[in-house]
Amino acid sequence: MAINNIIKLMRPHQWYKNLLVFLPILFVDFNDPLPAILNLSNYPPLIMGFIAFCAVSSAGYIFNDVKDIEEDAAHPEKKNRPLPAGKVSRQHALIIGVVLMVAGLALSLLNAIFFLMVIFYIINSQAYNYFLRNYAVIDVVTIGMGFIIRAISGTFLIGVEFTSWLILGVFFVALVLGFSKRKNELHLLGEDAAQHKIVFKQYNKEFLNHALTTSATWIVIFYTLYVYQNFGEFFETQPVILTVPVVAGLVLRYVFLVFIGHPIGRKPHLAVKDKGMVIGFIIFGAVLAITILRIGDDTIWTILFNFLQSIVPPPPVLP
Repeated sequence: MAINNIIKLMRPHQWYKNLLVFLPILFVDFNDPLPAILNLSNYPPLIMGFIAFCAVSSAGYIFNDVKDIEEDAAHPEKKNRPLPAGKVSRQHALIIGVVLMVAGLALSLLNAIFFLMVIFYIINSQAYNYFLRNYAVIDVVTIGMGFIIRAISGTFLIGVEFTSWLILGVFFVALVLGFSKRKNELHLLGEDAAQHKIVFKQYNKEFLNHALTTSATWIVIFYTLYVYQNFGEFFETQPVILTVPVVAGLVLRYVFLVFIGHPIGRKPHLAVKDKGMVIGFIIFGAVLAITILRIGDDTIWTILFNFLQSIVPPPPVLP
C-alpha cells in the first residue's frame, strides 16, 4: 500500500473547503487598533481548527468511499480512486479513517464549543452520505450546512460573534458549488446518470440551470447589501463598494466555466488553474486592501504601526 495512495484516499485537494474557518478574520474589527486579520494571536487556534477539519473530513471521505466502492468502480472518474481501483483494501481504509477521525476529534477538544461544532459537522456529513444525498435540493442544502458549520466554527476559535451575513454568504456560495457539481456530473454521465446517483432521477438540466443562476445572483446581492450596511457611511474614504463588480465578475466567470462543461464544476479547486479566476482574486484582494486600509490616509500608518508593535517585542527597561 503506497503512501501516495493513502494520500489520494484522504483527498487533500478537498481541504480548501476547510479554509472557511479563517473567514471570520476577513471582515471584522477593521475599526479596532489592530484588525483581526493582522492579529497574529488569531492564527494558532484557526490553524488548529483547519487541521482538525481536514482530519475529520478526510475520514468522512474514506468512510463514504468504503460504502460506495461498488458504485464508484462503475463511474468513469471515480473508478480510479484507490479503493475501487484495488490499490487500498477496505480494512486498511477503515483503519486510516478511524485514526483520522480520532485525531481530528482529539485536536478539536482544545476548544469545547469548537468540539461541538465538529461533532455537528460529522453528523451532517454522515447524514448526507447515508441518506440525504438521495433527495434533490436537500442534498445541496446539506452540503451548504457543512460549509456554514466550518465558517461559524472559526468565530468560536477567535472569540468573535458570527453574523447573519456570514451564514447567508457562505450558504449561497455552497449552493453554487453544489448545483454546479450536479450540473457538471449530469453532463458527464449523460443518460446513465441515474444509475450512478439516485438523485439524478429527480434533477434535470433546466432546473439545475435555474438553481445555479439564482444562487449565483444571490451571492452578489447579499455581498452588496453586506458592504453597504457595514461600510456605507465610509464610502468617501473607504469605497469598499468597488469590490462588488469584482465579486460579480468572479461569480460570472465561474458560472460561465460550468455552463461550457469545464470540470471546475466537479472540481472547484481547479479555479486556481484558470487565469480569469486567479486574476479576479488578485484584483479583489488588491481593491479590498486599498479601500479598507484607505491608502493616502493616516489610518494605514496607524494600522501598520500597531501590527509591528504586536510582532516586535518592546525594548528592555533599563534599571
